[in-house]
Amino acid sequence: MVVETISNSNFKYDYSIDPNSVEGILQQCRLILSTTRGTVPLERDLGMDPKAVDKPSNILAPGLKVDIQQQFKKFVPRATVIDVDTAQKDGQIEIKVTVGVKNE
Repeated sequence: MVVETISNSNFKYDYSIDPNSVEGILQQCRLILSTTRGTVPLERDLGMDPKAVDKPSNILAPGLKVDIQQQFKKFVPRATVIDVDTAQKDGQIEIKVTVGVKNE
């Protein structure tokens, strides 16, 4: 299992990465973290809950971890959430997730 910490900041999708590779799985995880739920046509359930933006950080973290685990389980089953950390940066919430990816 490969373990890496990813974030929702400065994400740009790279179409040249094999989606079945470890890097491709991590890219799919970053996509979920940087997408607002309801904004992807034909896949309205993909992404982060927009209601989480207005929650205080002490309430945000536990709910965020559950939401991310559910998203990864549904859309990226090879990825396992190990830890979730949040930080406020320039008025934005940065989500850092430590992810384990199963090698296949």
